[in-house]
Amino acid sequence: MIRHLLLTVCFVGILADHPGWNLLFGTDVLNETHKEPLTFDNPVPKWIKGSLVRNGPARYGMGKHSFLNVFDGYAKLYSWQFPGNGSAYFSAKFVQSKSYKESLKINDVAPYGTFDNLVPPRTIMEQELSEAHGMDNMNVNIYNFSGDCVILTDAWKLYVVNCYTLETIRKCNPKIPGVKTSFPYVSVLSVAHPVQEYGTNHHLTVLQSSSILPDVASKYTLVRTKSADIREKIAKWEVTKMSYLHSFSTTERYAIILVCPFYIEIEKILTGHFPVDSMFFHKDEPTRTYIVNIKTGKVTTITTENVFTMHHINAYELDENTIFMDVASYPDAAVAAIFEMDTIMNETRRNAFPYKPSLKRFRIDLKAEMMTTISFDVNPKVPHVNMLDMPTINEHYRSKHYCYIYGPVFKSDFKTWGKFSIVKKDLCNTTGDLSWSLPGHYPMEGWFVPDPNGLAEDDGVLMLPVLDGNLGKSYLLILDPKTMKPITKSYTPFITPFHFHGRFIENLV
Repeated sequence: MIRHLLLTVCFVGILADHPGWNLLFGTDVLNETHKEPLTFDNPVPKWIKGSLVRNGPARYGMGKHSFLNVFDGYAKLYSWQFPGNGSAYFSAKFVQSKSYKESLKINDVAPYGTFDNLVPPRTIMEQELSEAHGMDNMNVNIYNFSGDCVILTDAWKLYVVNCYTLETIRKCNPKIPGVKTSFPYVSVLSVAHPVQEYGTNHHLTVLQSSSILPDVASKYTLVRTKSADIREKIAKWEVTKMSYLHSFSTTERYAIILVCPFYIEIEKILTGHFPVDSMFFHKDEPTRTYIVNIKTGKVTTITTENVFTMHHINAYELDENTIFMDVASYPDAAVAAIFEMDTIMNETRRNAFPYKPSLKRFRIDLKAEMMTTISFDVNPKVPHVNMLDMPTINEHYRSKHYCYIYGPVFKSDFKTWGKFSIVKKDLCNTTGDLSWSLPGHYPMEGWFVPDPNGLAEDDGVLMLPVLDGNLGKSYLLILDPKTMKPITKSYTPFITPFHFHGRFIENLV
């Protein structure tokens, strides 16, 4: 009842301008299904073979408690399967994490770690028990570790799932040989976006170990991942403060960890504060970049301008001493608060929110140990294109010179957080910038699926979930990346609310 009252108050005045907004955020969608046939309005290219698997929140409370933040919604997996014969199937299932199963058992939000408080608030005893159990709701991303399908957040712990059936298999808290993670360290943080190691079937990630003793430094560890369980240390280095990380970049020889001055005060979390109240951005401090030689483990530190980013796009080596790295940047970390329910569900608040994304390129001079920024020209025909976030590229161009980025823009008219579009940014020729949108339709993160017989970087299709707010239905849209015009679409059996990340896994059918 409390959740319904809270959402009713939030929805007042938003439905007319943003039809279906209440279905995009905050509404519980409890439906599940397995391999339900889909009908597309035009034929699906038969070369598409595999599954688009995505992860995100779809339940915003249980029993008497509701979540105050989208980040805390219970995780649900979605899958669009393409056998390679033009047919397609849809599946959806909640992640059967320990916290979710215990919540179902007691018909209330079980005492596990959350990013923000609940409504009604947790008692001191409930919060202490939640801290002891830790974070358990993996609702941000999905990744394929050389055959092991895993779901993750910005935590080191993860869950292994079956990406075909969407069944939850087990939780996993992998050890790293030779790396101490026990007292005085709290080693629970990582990144939600691992990256494939160039030229291998391995993947790279970062472990963050926060010291709880003032005379012991915190540390980062760059880690090679061979499976959900097998990890190797590549490099380890000390830091005086622990920053929030969500993603990083790689090139053929280097991992590049951009550490923005958005610090996590572990002492606050350990003394009963929620993470949302324990993270602070320092506008007077530079951003530090750690460039790690993947082969030798050598770490080079370079400072650059104060900036915040959650999503790295790509990086590549221009020559022996020069790296280009692209990120979706912000002037500070205020963007992290846009997903608070009382902001996202209130049109006045979210439109007034200081939301200023900007595509940024860093030029890294390894010899001089300097970083400078390069801005991109604005195409007057697509003036919002440089405001993209949640980016995707043709993964065949990961760590290589590339031209095209695809991503949603959430404020396409520069005034209304809710005027969604999906854009194509041409880094090599501004005239190639393109955009797709429809009034009352809300596209989410896309995924580029390359044509196996294609020769150009943008030969393929772009898949993205969209909520049709006018009809109150969701559909999967397949766009032609060359033109950003629709090829075909299929409505799903029920709503797929706003969810964060996913990927297309080839030959998973």
